[in-house]
Amino acid sequence: MDVLATIVATLAIIVVLVLVHEVGHFVVAKLCGITVQEFGIGFPPRAASRIWGGTRYSLNWIPLGGFVKMLGEDGEGEAERMRQQGLSEAAVDRAMEGAFNRKPIWMRLAVLLAGVAMNFLLAVVLLGIAAAQPQPGRIAPVTVTEIQAGSPAEGILAAGDVITAADGRSFERAAELLSYIQAQAGSPVALSLQRDGEAVDVTVTPRVLTDEQRQAGMGAVGFGWDSEIRDFPPLADDPLAAAGFGLEQSWTTATQIPAALGRTVVGLIGLAPNTGDARGPIGIAQLTGEVLRQPLVVQLYFVALLSINLAVLNVMPFPPLDGGRIAVTLIEAARRRKLPAASEAFIYAAGFVFLIALVVLISIQDIQRPPGT
Repeated sequence: MDVLATIVATLAIIVVLVLVHEVGHFVVAKLCGITVQEFGIGFPPRAASRIWGGTRYSLNWIPLGGFVKMLGEDGEGEAERMRQQGLSEAAVDRAMEGAFNRKPIWMRLAVLLAGVAMNFLLAVVLLGIAAAQPQPGRIAPVTVTEIQAGSPAEGILAAGDVITAADGRSFERAAELLSYIQAQAGSPVALSLQRDGEAVDVTVTPRVLTDEQRQAGMGAVGFGWDSEIRDFPPLADDPLAAAGFGLEQSWTTATQIPAALGRTVVGLIGLAPNTGDARGPIGIAQLTGEVLRQPLVVQLYFVALLSINLAVLNVMPFPPLDGGRIAVTLIEAARRRKLPAASEAFIYAAGFVFLIALVVLISIQDIQRPPGT
């Protein structure tokens, strides 16, 4: 049942995120007078469809999001087919009047950026709602659950120890206690413990870690821990503050994603020791299963993070993503003439192959990733 719930939840999240993205394209395309041939929920084969206002609205059997099909979005391919069928140039021009590729540059850019904007806006809203909710957090003291071999904790701490204070200071939140200990890297820290019902004082020296060591799962002291969860006050107490928090967090997260993606690509092609914490479809499904067991606030943060990732990835200059189409549009603007149909098709095909290869490599990493990491 857990597996089924995870699959359903993962598909539901994907559908919502992609549909929000496609609705952005759809609305702006309609406002710009572009001929939208089809707006689909899911991917073909079709289960049902209806034509209204010149657009086919379809419900499809493969529940992996949705799509917007615009006239002329593949360049001059459709116009070429019309010419091959014997239509005159005047007839082709009339048929392509509402084509995406024949609209002004600013209209095409607006349509392409609309999907990204919608995903970013969704993240802002979700994070704003999350900020207005009681914030679940783990409280101090913390209980040691395991010790990493070869770590500073080995021989000093033991599973079952309860850390109540550090350097004589007590903390309300577990994160504050652990952050304080980690911040003392290279210097001894006096820890107050409860061990088998008795008060014990020990001294441990947190180690200085490299980024590679952190990404490999090494801790400054080297122990696993657990503690009780308590609801803390909301981060925002009015709608304006919540919106501000959502906007700030969304922007901060978005600015960090390109560098993380770069590390992933470098790691996947073997130029770095690891690929960071990149997740493909399989990894996202695994995380979804874990998030389903968490409070609502955590679920809102999770979906918002996915929405931001979708927005940023789509604006990257990789065909056939929106960013790739934006790049092609800007190249055409600089050249003041359209790219040849064959060249444009090749660019999109090459980009598609690259993206599929990237997804496959990350998915292999997801399968090989040890449980719980």
